[in-house]
Amino acid sequence: MKLHIYGDSIMKGVLVDENFKYKAIARQLLERLRLETGVETVNRAHFGYTVEKGQTVLQRDLDKGLDCQVALLEFGGNDCDFQWAQVAAQPEGEHQPNTPLQQFLETMKSMAQALKQAGVQPVLMSLPPLDAQRYLDFIGRLGSDTGRILRWLGDVQMIYRYQEMYSTAVTQLAARLDLPLIDVRTRFLARRDYADLIARDGIHLTQTGYELIFQTFREQLPALA
Repeated sequence: MKLHIYGDSIMKGVLVDENFKYKAIARQLLERLRLETGVETVNRAHFGYTVEKGQTVLQRDLDKGLDCQVALLEFGGNDCDFQWAQVAAQPEGEHQPNTPLQQFLETMKSMAQALKQAGVQPVLMSLPPLDAQRYLDFIGRLGSDTGRILRWLGDVQMIYRYQEMYSTAVTQLAARLDLPLIDVRTRFLARRDYADLIARDGIHLTQTGYELIFQTFREQLPALA
């Protein structure tokens, strides 16, 4: 089976070191996947991508002729995020996420339909959870006033709940469209070492976290062939 991946930095396997420098390990993990399952992958995920950017890449590939049986769509982490510097500047104002939820769902649905029309099986993926406090601390490291951001949020866990809402929406969309779902979120939430799976910036994963995604893929992807 040949799989194309469309997503953000989670599917690039971005690790964060002690100095908040980034490196990607997806290539090594996907090579292991090929050796252990025979699934060949083309990884079109990119750091910072929202679903609209992913749709642009997908459409370009479709126009050229997409040579795969299955395509994974993994988005939502950047879509549910906010422009935190703007929030800090106007904590009493109204702010929208990078991609409002309804627009996010419509774009995901459009991508899935385009894949089906091309004879490619779309597969959706839930989001691994984040650590709200670590992420807020990271936002502070980037220069935003976290006190003012908290005033807008109400409480720090609103960051987690907003991301949960997008992940739940993806799960519901998969059910509504009768599409396969790689449910990594449930695997994370069931772990007692949950905190050790999430990186120091609160939004990426540790090596152990990415290994858990790898194991989930290893178990579920061959059944899609």
